[in-house]
Amino acid sequence: MIIEKLKIEDLSQVLELHSTLIPFEISVDKSLETYKEMLTNENYYLVVVKEDNEVIGCAIGICCKCLAVSFLVIEDVVVKEGLRGKGIGRKLMESLDEFAKTKECAYAILVSSDYRKNAHKFYENSGFTDSVRGFRKVY
Repeated sequence: MIIEKLKIEDLSQVLELHSTLIPFEISVDKSLETYKEMLTNENYYLVVVKEDNEVIGCAIGICCKCLAVSFLVIEDVVVKEGLRGKGIGRKLMESLDEFAKTKECAYAILVSSDYRKNAHKFYENSGFTDSVRGFRKVY
């Protein structure tokens, strides 16, 4: 198992993983444009887990800065179906934690759809608490 930053040649595999969880249409061209933009911003961390050159997990961390502290927003955490529960997600979260430390983030936040109960258990096992109420506005 290899953990590394997302490379352009892995983008199609990542988008395939995303399509299993994200209920929005995914444009390859728009994703490529966004990827290139993210590469120029040191506050973005795009990470993948690979096995035999196949992407089996991915996540994004974004270091946000406000006047009081910096914090990490975690998005798009996906592990390939059938491989969940094998430590892949834990490796992703550890990698995100390391990124947060290098950016001196005070805390990390994420949201998860209400119906994803197994994901909630995973996040709690990763040190997150259900101590805030999150909201999402879809455009």
